[in-house]
Formats: sequence, structure tokens, C-alpha cells
Amino acid sequence: MKRIIVSVTNDLTTDQRVDKVCNTLSKMGFNVLLIGRKFKNSKNLNRNYSTFRFKLLFNKGFLFYAEYNLRLFFKLFFTKKDILLSNDLDTLLPNYLISKISKTKLVYDSHELFTEVPELINRPFVKNFWLTIEKNILPKIKNCYTVSESISEYYNFKYNTNFKVIRNFPFTINTISNGAFPFKTKNQKIIIYQGAINKGRGLELIINAMQYLENTIFVIIGNGDIKNKIHQSKNSYN
Repeated sequence: MKRIIVSVTNDLTTDQRVDKVCNTLSKMGFNVLLIGRKFKNSKNLNRNYSTFRFKLLFNKGFLFYAEYNLRLFFKLFFTKKDILLSNDLDTLLPNYLISKISKTKLVYDSHELFTEVPELINRPFVKNFWLTIEKNILPKIKNCYTVSESISEYYNFKYNTNFKVIRNFPFTINTISNGAFPFKTKNQKIIIYQGAINKGRGLELIINAMQYLENTIFVIIGNGDIKNKIHQSKNSYN
């Protein structure tokens, strides 16, 4: 059974796209190991595949990326693998180096235009750092895919790559879940956002629009750079 090591920089809990990929690979007969990081408040995982999460000294900024990538490099180096699956640019460098050292097949999944995210718009030095990694590695990757045609066309035109598209659609659920929320939900419609609480996700606009919806609750599940700001926005419309 071939082993695939999948790596991300989040804590795995709310990353549905990666979970779907890992479950699909597991059903295809691969031995899957998913690597991420663990916070103090991270929830326990119960997956159909193996997981491993680093407990880091630094959880944001340059020191986080430096520590995570260094530890990921050694974890990949000393772990049996047949295929490496790197998710986004912030895991690509150690995966690429290990793929060359161990002559292991590398697959790259780009969830977004990483160097164009709002968090990098006004940070030219940091943006150029990631652009340097991108332009030096992406043209050399043979197996790559992304979330949309527009991103695929962008990378293929810019770097002469061969990005394919695998879309992230939610599962269809035909049953009603009665899981408990820490607030009253009786006779209320519920809108759920699950994912990164970062700039450019439209969360502020949705919170603002909620005042025009009757008998509706907007639930945000996740963590990110603007979590505190979103919490304050929520309070301002109560």
C-alpha cells in the first residue's frame, strides 16, 4: 500500500477540502498521513486516516512559518512516503526539497492565489518572499491542481504549468442534525460559515446583512487573523 503524506499549516479541524481529499485517497487504497499543527484549544480528531499535528512555539508571523517549515522538513525526511501532497505555498518548500532528496513524487494543491491574498497586499517584503518561492518551484511541478478555472489559467499562463481543477463542493446531507449550539436556535434558520476567519472572506458584509434577515442566525466556525474584529462587529449589530 502506497503512503501519501499530506501537509497543511492549519490545525485540520475545519479544513473540509483537505479532509475530502484524504478520505478519497484512503478509499482508493492509499495509506494517508495528514500533517498540520495543534493549538491549545484545538479539538480532538477522529478521522478515517492517520493525522499528526505539531505543537509549535510560535503560531504567527515569520517565526511560525520558519519553525513549521523546518519541522515539516525533518518530519517528511524521516517518515516513510511514496507521494507528497503539499497544500498551498506555505508548505511547498519543504515538500519540494524532500521530493528532490528522496526522489519522491510531489503533488501540489493550490487553494487560492496565495501571493494575492488580502493579508499580503500591503506587505511587499513578505509578498516578494512568497513570490520568490512560487516562481522558482511552481514551473518545476508536474502534478498540480487548484480550486477554479481562473486560478488554473492564471498559473498556467504565468508559469507554463499544467494545473487541473478539483472543485470543493459540500456534501449533500438529507437528514437534519440536532446538534446543540450554545444559544437558542428554536424556529430559527441557521447560516453556517466554516473556514478561515481572514480578510477578503466577506464576513463583515454578511454580518452587516444579517440585520435584514428575520429569524436567522449566522454561525461562524473557525479561527483566523480577524477573529477579534469579527467578534466586535457581531456585538455592534446585536
